[in-house]
Amino acid sequence: MNVFVYASLCFTTVCGWLALYRLPFGDTARRRQTALWLSDRTGLHPQTAFALFGTVLYLALGALVFVLLVTFARLSVQQLVGRPAAGALPALLLAVLGTSSLNILCVSMLYRVYPQVDVPGEIARVQWISSILVLPRHLRWAVPAAAAMVEELVFRGAILLGLGAAGSGFLLATAFATVVFAMGQVVLVSTWVQAYVLGTASLVLGTIGSLLIAATGSILPALALHMSFAGFYTNLSAASHERASPTPRRMSL
Repeated sequence: MNVFVYASLCFTTVCGWLALYRLPFGDTARRRQTALWLSDRTGLHPQTAFALFGTVLYLALGALVFVLLVTFARLSVQQLVGRPAAGALPALLLAVLGTSSLNILCVSMLYRVYPQVDVPGEIARVQWISSILVLPRHLRWAVPAAAAMVEELVFRGAILLGLGAAGSGFLLATAFATVVFAMGQVVLVSTWVQAYVLGTASLVLGTIGSLLIAATGSILPALALHMSFAGFYTNLSAASHERASPTPRRMSL
């Protein structure tokens, strides 16, 4: 498949994924109605029912995008997964260190310019993170990790490797996959602080994840990087915000 055609297909399907995911979240009245409808049918608390619904919707739509793109790119399982090279573990550890360091640097720069900004509070108020944090504590790790796995399969798997299979160079494929990934994170937030933090984190994660795939010959180390990063920082932001908040936080429906 032509590189431009495949890139256009990737961009269109990702936009459709995020647009369909945002539909139940875009209006307060619709969120409340959906939560109550789900609660009536599941017996769960409305907040919990809505959070689980949002999670399943995001994962299902992402999986559908993945299958569609892999089918069009004609990627085999071996092309997608690969076998990690002998030095994959040291490369993964270096990637974890680099990703964390660069993420801390970006947040530190924000604090330097705006020392009064509440980064943990802003992140905890991101709609999808707020939804996750009303779930039982063990699911607060499982859900971000599952979302990260689907995102990694789509952006570093189907898009990055698919563009490579279509004839794109590594740098172009990395730039495209990383920028689309970051855009996908930014459109799901509502403030400039949230956009900055998630946008810079996505650019760092996308770039290092792509380099990790090139270095190890497999998407598995990049999956481990993204899943651990998502689970750790989601819960770190939640814990920091809960310590700073005098009252228990709840998701707004």
